[in-house]
Amino acid sequence: MLLTMDCETARSDLAPNAIRMSGSGPADYEESARSIFGYAETAATYGYPVTFLAHPEVAVENADLLLDLRDRGACLGLHVHPYKLRHRKYQHDLGAYSAGEQSGIVSGAMHVWESALGHPPRYFRAGYFSANDQTFGVLSDLGFAGGSLSIPGRVLPGHHSLWAGAENYSHRAHHQCRLTAGESDFINVPVSVAFERPVSRGHAGEQGHEWLYVPHRYDHAAVIRDVLDRFTLDKPRFPVIVTDSHNDQDYLNTQHPARLNLERILGTILDTCTRMGMRPEGITLDALCRQVLEDLR
Repeated sequence: MLLTMDCETARSDLAPNAIRMSGSGPADYEESARSIFGYAETAATYGYPVTFLAHPEVAVENADLLLDLRDRGACLGLHVHPYKLRHRKYQHDLGAYSAGEQSGIVSGAMHVWESALGHPPRYFRAGYFSANDQTFGVLSDLGFAGGSLSIPGRVLPGHHSLWAGAENYSHRAHHQCRLTAGESDFINVPVSVAFERPVSRGHAGEQGHEWLYVPHRYDHAAVIRDVLDRFTLDKPRFPVIVTDSHNDQDYLNTQHPARLNLERILGTILDTCTRMGMRPEGITLDALCRQVLEDLR
């Protein structure tokens, strides 16, 4: 079980274009901190650690909280929407840019993130899961060990997020083709989707499949059953359920819809696994990437 959260720049920091491009994110960094802390606390009641992929601005403004959570077992990684960066230089999602441009975007974000948190990020996810065939090579060259960059089946051209036909399970990335496994030491961990539950318009406007985006009103129980049934058929070496959320949901409020969804997801995973003779365990992105890399050597 791999719980992730994309920690977005506060809307108070954003230019109008960034708000048009992506409406996710907290109103301010107090709301961000409350959401991050509540997500971690809820997960902890089930014994699960969390992976927080933080935009550079969140790394700066919520640094103390993130470092405390890291010391308590969380994994911290980098999240980037280019148009949400404070200098407001970029207008598009990461997959719209060349390798050289991506390198400049991500390295600049890394510098801010490292200055705030005291160590360089080694795990990555782009906003909207935006990427192109150069992205994995760029990240490897910048020193990243892995990430959760793909959402199999997604077709969202306006955000350069095209993952139809992508590899379903954790794998070594290919430096020339983002859809297939390769031989690099960069490990990509796809988000879990329900291939038997297609959608013509998901929460981000995409074609694809229902998935475990916690705040959305998908049938999360059906998604979980679909994913676990596929595990029994495919027998992947690393059967991991990967969820996602944003830091704009009040997870400390026990009656908030997203908190209720998270409780249902975690409870359903436990109940379904028990009925199927499985035992769910929590893991962070860094730990999983290390296991996959070691296993594939």
